[in-house]
This record gives sequence, C-alpha cells and structure tokens, in this order.
Amino acid sequence: MADQVARIERAAIFLANGMATGGCPDACGRRRDAMPARLIGNGLRELDLFLTDLIVEADRLDRLGAAAGADPGIHPQRRIFSAAEAWRRFAPRLGLPVEVRERLRQMRAAQNRHCFGAWRDAGSGPALQHACADYARLAGDVLAAARSKAG
Repeated sequence: MADQVARIERAAIFLANGMATGGCPDACGRRRDAMPARLIGNGLRELDLFLTDLIVEADRLDRLGAAAGADPGIHPQRRIFSAAEAWRRFAPRLGLPVEVRERLRQMRAAQNRHCFGAWRDAGSGPALQHACADYARLAGDVLAAARSKAG
C-alpha cells in the first residue's frame, strides 16, 4: 500500500506541475495554464480512481488481514468508481473522518466540469493544485489508518 500512496503522490505532483517534474514554478504555471480542460479532468479522474482502489485495498486488509493476499481482489462487476463512494462505504470501518466525503464529492464535480465543459478561469489553476494536494494527503491518511488497524 505504501507503493500505491507514493504513486498517487507522484501523480498528484506531476499533474499539479502542469504534467512536468521540473521545479521551476514559472514554467510549471505556463504548462498548467496551457493544459486543455479535458486533460485536467482526466488527470483528476485518474487520481480519484487511484485513491478509490487504495481505500478498497485498505478495507480488504482491515477485514481479511493476512488472508487479503489470497483474496482475488476487486471484481469488475463490483468495482467502485469514485473515491467519495469508497469513502462513504469504508471510512467508518477504517476510522477515517466521514466528513471528508463532501470534499471528495466536490473534487469529483470539478473533474466533470473540466472533462465536459470549458471551465477555465483564474481560480482553476490553484483549484487544480489544491485538489492534487488533497488526493495526496488523503492517500496518506488511508495508509496511516490501515497501518494503525494492522497494529
């Protein structure tokens, strides 16, 4: 799970920096401003799915313990497609704060605005960075909760 969290953190940084790993804030800002809205929405949707899978995996570890590795995992017909829904289902059992679900719902709505509309204004760059930071932070919270449940 720690590898999954590290992957989410790297992806969040990459997307927040305008799909670059460089550290020059001016260049990152120009790249981010030039990104098509659909690309931003798709990137946020991928972060959401990564977090969803992490939450489901944390719940499996919590419920199954050592047997989680023998379990075949997520079945396509039962897949959860949003972090907000995964949070609603599993956060109480993992000891995570339930109120985070509302922020996840807001972030999912922002993904849809980026994917399906031309929602680009002066606040969209900072909103993108804030959403990326939230996904990375929440992934860390899920990992910490899973570790504390494991003992």
